[in-house]
Amino acid sequence: MLKRGISLVQAAKYLQVEQSTLYMALQKGQIPTRRRNGRTVVSEGALLDYLARKQPLL
Repeated sequence: MLKRGISLVQAAKYLQVEQSTLYMALQKGQIPTRRRNGRTVVSEGALLDYLARKQPLL
């Protein structure tokens, strides 16, 4: 998988959550971020990992 940085606005849309919900998850350390060219970005892998952890167990 290519490591691409996704903006926080795009990440919120991808996760189908409000930006404030995403920011809370970031503050809690649930989704790692990095800085690229002075902007905070999230990797696609980090979003997929977060979604996998959020899936209810059957």
